[in-house]
Amino acid sequence: EPQDAPQTKVVALLRNLFEDHVLTNPMVKSAAISDAGLTKQTLYEIGPGSLTRTTYDRAMESLTAVNGEIESLVKLAWGRS
Repeated sequence: EPQDAPQTKVVALLRNLFEDHVLTNPMVKSAAISDAGLTKQTLYEIGPGSLTRTTYDRAMESLTAVNGEIESLVKLAWGRS
């Protein structure tokens, strides 16, 4: 939660300690992700139909950014672009 002061302080501490070894995109806390987990599915599997559209879109935006960053790091480690 970007507005949560304790979480912001932990992120700052981690970035200070580990520098560029911390992901830059935050994974937001979302009811959409919690609801998907209750059914043992991912957000990609449940789709937008079972959630509020804005909640789903916000969670998907965050999830896509984090997963894209991880994918880029894996490709870099494998020597692919």
